[in-house]
Amino acid sequence: MISKYGSHELRTPLSNMKMAIHMLRNAPPSGRRERYMEILEAECTRETELINDLLDLQRLENDCYALALEPIDMTTWLPEIVAPFRSRAQNRQQTIEVDLPDYISTVMSDRKSLERILAELFNNACKYTRPGGVIALSLESNLDKTGGLILSAPTITFKVSNQAEIPESELPRMFEKFYRIPKSDPWQQGGTGLGLALIKKLVETLHGEIEAMSGGGWTTLSVQIPTAVKDS
Repeated sequence: MISKYGSHELRTPLSNMKMAIHMLRNAPPSGRRERYMEILEAECTRETELINDLLDLQRLENDCYALALEPIDMTTWLPEIVAPFRSRAQNRQQTIEVDLPDYISTVMSDRKSLERILAELFNNACKYTRPGGVIALSLESNLDKTGGLILSAPTITFKVSNQAEIPESELPRMFEKFYRIPKSDPWQQGGTGLGLALIKKLVETLHGEIEAMSGGGWTTLSVQIPTAVKDS
């Protein structure tokens, strides 16, 4: 277990590294020195992401992650989440498609958790999709499309699919800490290896379920969470 003191001690050296990078950035440039600084900056960023993911994962595993349910308007919230990934996809000759049904407008959930989940799903999809590939997000709900009553508890399902197939033998391991699927990252993007493990715990904290499926040249990550869905 990492205490609050331990968390501070983990982050302090990174703050010092960032300060050193800033000082190097403003010093007179030289070719080799500039290259070393770029490496240092990249490693510092990766270490920061790793530590933050580890601390977040620990909070989730220790049930110390506070949820704050609030109404979220999908019609305005979702485009804001997708926007930065559209830019990345365009740079990589990828296409992003979004299917938001008209009957899903406002849901009750934890905004911060949903943002983290969707961002990680898109990051994962962009990372493993080759140039020219498609990344698709669809939303579904078991709410009656006419606004009528439903017999089961209301849920909303996010599905992020991308044109990349994963061997069936690898699917059960996708949510393990630090696990990376061999030879499947065409962009050599790297990462902490904690992203999918982290969102699995987030989904479980929201009392939901996450599932990975792959076949026919596509991989789909499906997240279903309980929610109240209402018309605007």
